[in-house]
Amino acid sequence: MSSGVPSYTAWQPTVPYGTLQECQERQALCYFFSEFTAIPQHYSTSRGYLEYLLPVYFDAAPQSPLCAALSAAALAAFSKRPGRKTLMYNAQKMYLTAVALIQKAVADPVEAKMDTTIVSVLLLGLYETVTCTEQSLPTWGQHVDGAVALVKHRGDDLFKTSVGARIFYWVRAQMVVNQITRCQPVQKLEGMAEGWTGPIDSIEGGAMNLLVVLSMQIPTLRATAKVVLRRPMNMDTAAEIVELMYEAQRVDREIAAWTFKIPDNWKYTIVGIVQGMEDPATAQCYPGPMHSYVDLWAANIWNNYRTNRIFCQMIILNCLERLIPSWERASTTEYCSTIATLQALVNDICSSVPFHLGFPDSVYQEIGSGLSNHDQKLAMDDLELPLHKPDPSTRSKKIVSMGGFFLTWQLFVAFNVVALPESQRVWLNNRLRYIGDACGINQAIVVADRGLRSLAMGRSPNGARHVNLCDFAPARDLQWERTGGSIWRQLLHQDGFSDGFGADGLYD
Repeated sequence: MSSGVPSYTAWQPTVPYGTLQECQERQALCYFFSEFTAIPQHYSTSRGYLEYLLPVYFDAAPQSPLCAALSAAALAAFSKRPGRKTLMYNAQKMYLTAVALIQKAVADPVEAKMDTTIVSVLLLGLYETVTCTEQSLPTWGQHVDGAVALVKHRGDDLFKTSVGARIFYWVRAQMVVNQITRCQPVQKLEGMAEGWTGPIDSIEGGAMNLLVVLSMQIPTLRATAKVVLRRPMNMDTAAEIVELMYEAQRVDREIAAWTFKIPDNWKYTIVGIVQGMEDPATAQCYPGPMHSYVDLWAANIWNNYRTNRIFCQMIILNCLERLIPSWERASTTEYCSTIATLQALVNDICSSVPFHLGFPDSVYQEIGSGLSNHDQKLAMDDLELPLHKPDPSTRSKKIVSMGGFFLTWQLFVAFNVVALPESQRVWLNNRLRYIGDACGINQAIVVADRGLRSLAMGRSPNGARHVNLCDFAPARDLQWERTGGSIWRQLLHQDGFSDGFGADGLYD
């Protein structure tokens, strides 16, 4: 009688049994499933990460695109462990094999509509995240485009199984990030009755689905901002900038209101306060509150909320910078309020980092002994230790790998926010480097280097900041500041300027 659990006897290696390569491949697969997949821990969050991958893998043929793509990703991830660098050569060979098999599958009318084909493409995207270089950084987006094309090809048929539905939500989440980075609107999804919204059911959950749906407005905002904020300033451009700013405020208010619609146990708690920091280049915690969440997926959702609002608030800030003369900004309520909201959102991302990466053992020892001579002084009252305390017996900690994987995008977004304290920017950059070194996520190091290069370039000759992921860095227009800039208050307040919501959704 079947128990519903996949049979492990179905596994067949891609190389002869008993060889050293086969043993390494098995080790890599075990490592990958341990470090980069998670089953749901709480019913209310209803999501793990790649939790469907193992049963799908056992149902796949040994020489299928899925097996090749998974082996490539697993070998690449495992090669980041000490003494395993030589496995990268095998990972690269398996990657090329997977690409060839996927191309063949996509050309087949039957295989093109299989769940395993879409998953194979997404696993290649994960491979790119692990092995990322400056030159290969755009390749991740190309894999996402391929997965989106396959979803469109499948249509509503994808929702006939729970696995297919989970694949849809995985593709959608990566598609939104891809479009945000490109400043390109999300294209309409033909062939599905609900479009990219998808059916709201127990798999994705109403609140979780709502946040992603709201975030799909951000690429359109950024596409508009990229054009409008670069036009020469005149009254017509100023009117367009005001319209753009109000639209960004509307989206930001909708996203901020999402916090009132989440389940109670999604809300985080503050478990301690970090009082100081001597060296931001090595500190594991940033000064301020430390958050604890119901699980890692809930923490990831909260940080997605924060990054979404950062994009909206940065557009609002860029609009204000174009409208308000530079010498008036520091004394302008609208400008200062936006800066304060951005700072609060970045601070909350920093507060989540210990939960993602695991609190250092020295902090636990200090809490337990009551010592106060550590370089980061902790003030704890009735401290609740997080559920994911690192296991001191091993350096291969699941919470570090998956937590670092989730944090890479969020820390990079936070790093690119303007007007941060220098110590915070240094800390964010070095947390990215830690993720690259400890978790084997090369993409974290690449984006950390890219961020530092942007800062090193300084300002352009016209006084503008250099454009980065979040900042369109509008150039100063001295002629506008001397003439049209005098009517900015009238432009902003003719329809009423809203300061919006605070970092946690509370109205300011």
